[in-house]
Amino acid sequence: MRIESLLSEITLDLLSAGISNARQEACWLVSQLLGDDPIRVPCCGGAEFPSALEVTLRKRVSRRKSGEPLQYIMGEVEFHCVNLLIGPGVLIPRPETEQLVELALSRLALDGPIVDLCTGSGAIALALSASRPARTIFGTDISEDALSWAFRNRDRLKASNVTFLQGDLFQPLPADLHFALVTANPPYVSQDEYNKLDPTVKDHEPITALLAKDNGLQIIRDIARQAKPRLLPDGWLVMEIGETQGEKVRQILLDENYTLIDIKKDYSGRDRFALAKR
Repeated sequence: MRIESLLSEITLDLLSAGISNARQEACWLVSQLLGDDPIRVPCCGGAEFPSALEVTLRKRVSRRKSGEPLQYIMGEVEFHCVNLLIGPGVLIPRPETEQLVELALSRLALDGPIVDLCTGSGAIALALSASRPARTIFGTDISEDALSWAFRNRDRLKASNVTFLQGDLFQPLPADLHFALVTANPPYVSQDEYNKLDPTVKDHEPITALLAKDNGLQIIRDIARQAKPRLLPDGWLVMEIGETQGEKVRQILLDENYTLIDIKKDYSGRDRFALAKR
């Protein structure tokens, strides 16, 4: 089948499943199998799509129509300056979290190690590693499944300055280790918000990476409390937060006696990041 005809057919198929950016997703699915740039694929309309790949393509389209996230189907995602392997059992890195990396880098004035809590696929830790390869960086996560992806990504990227450890927040780290920077994209979704999530998220991504008690604030509170004594003097805490949590998180950080507290908005104008200095 010609690529042009195949793209049109897949686009209509995805549209029938309620996928709004069906044409773009069709291009991504086709281009990955062809090993080509998705921008170029529509320009290859007269070429034949290899018949040997068609069964694989149609299976992937079927998975997408069932609601499985596109990133799981493709098995990878671009994040900041790194390409990450991704799949079931780990949170899919979001574009807004790339902004957290930029904010963290802008606060990295001290010498000393970095730790990324709730590291998941290792996205933040590995992006920081790519930008600061001489730094010692740790990533911790309570989920063995999530860390399996982090290990794969670290090895694939040859990020020898990054160490991943399984455990709750600071628990697996040496007690005498102090940090110039603590980053985190913790679970911050409340139960009410979780109930309203799109099925693509709720039915596929791990609940432990999304849902938190106390209206989504429990793990944020834990991080704020535990990070303070683990930061070097003048070290920074940089966290992602929910769009309705800005003032509550500001108060949590005030109660822990942080200074220079700042609630930053994402590129959509929503409260999304909390920054605080020890």
